[in-house]
Amino acid sequence: MGTKVISRLQWVSIQCMSLPIIGHVLLIHPIIKAGGKDGWISALVSIPVGLLFAGTINLLKSYSIDTTLIKAAYETAGKVLAIFLSGILIGYFLFLSVATLRGFEEFMKVSFMPDTPLWAFGASLMLLVWFSLHRNIEATARVAVILFLLILITGSIVGLNLHQEKEYTRILPILENGWDPVVNATVYFISMWSELILISMLQTKWLGARHDFSGHSFVVIFNALLAALMVFGIISVFGLPLSETLDWPVQNEVRMLKFGFIDRGDIYGLFTMSAGCYIRVTVFLFAVCEIFSFWSSSYKLVTLPVCLLVLLLSIYAFHNHSQFTQIITSFYQYGYLIMGVPLLALVIFIITKRKTQVRN
Repeated sequence: MGTKVISRLQWVSIQCMSLPIIGHVLLIHPIIKAGGKDGWISALVSIPVGLLFAGTINLLKSYSIDTTLIKAAYETAGKVLAIFLSGILIGYFLFLSVATLRGFEEFMKVSFMPDTPLWAFGASLMLLVWFSLHRNIEATARVAVILFLLILITGSIVGLNLHQEKEYTRILPILENGWDPVVNATVYFISMWSELILISMLQTKWLGARHDFSGHSFVVIFNALLAALMVFGIISVFGLPLSETLDWPVQNEVRMLKFGFIDRGDIYGLFTMSAGCYIRVTVFLFAVCEIFSFWSSSYKLVTLPVCLLVLLLSIYAFHNHSQFTQIITSFYQYGYLIMGVPLLALVIFIITKRKTQVRN
């Protein structure tokens, strides 16, 4: 596989490409339904929880320098903990991959090519993912850096061009229904932060706890602010009643863009969704294949079966868009529970280390 070690800029770019697919696209509708006009406040309220969990992951990473969480668990606490973590992480990352791929398929079909079957979109993306899995993760990380910089530039242009379409009085009054809607929507963002556990399965260049925590902090704050601006912008453009009826509110907002020679800004939605889903699915499946290869066969032998499994599940596991939305909404209502996994591992690592020190 070649080198698998990635720099801080690279894993920060990976997370900043991955998290918006959930927080700004797939979950934006349930966030608006739960939080209403104040859904944007929920993103800001979730920041302390995100930073606290990032700190937990950072401490956990200090016990698995130059390796992955599964290998560190096996070497530190034994086979039982490693098997337990493997089962949970494989299931978690596979679900996220399937949900992401299905979201990509439906987004492309509804927004661009309604006569094209879902499997065509899924197969195209998974072919690229499978090819990327056969290269080292550092190659994918380099692509993530380039794509992230491009989206930063184009996203700023899009935001400025949409300014004239926004009516900010539609956001007022703030907290009209109290804090209950804000709390209900905050759960989705907290569950989104649980995806930071991904970094524990990547081999990163360790330059110190403070160095890594600054990277995690940027990921959390950047994505929270971006999500807040996204919800704020959608409500100010469409108003709450219309926003609640839109399946893909972000794409509906982008379609209002006009650049003179381009009538609509669909190309921006196509670019961001394709790039984000590609990075997201590739890195999640890289983690899955790493876990499988740790226990059984070589890494490359498991890539094709895993990719085929994700493709088939994305096509056949959901009957329609309504069921897909219900499943991911329900999942992210309780997705924060995954935060207990790295916390448990960290506690076991600390106890095991102290016992070892006492014996010595």
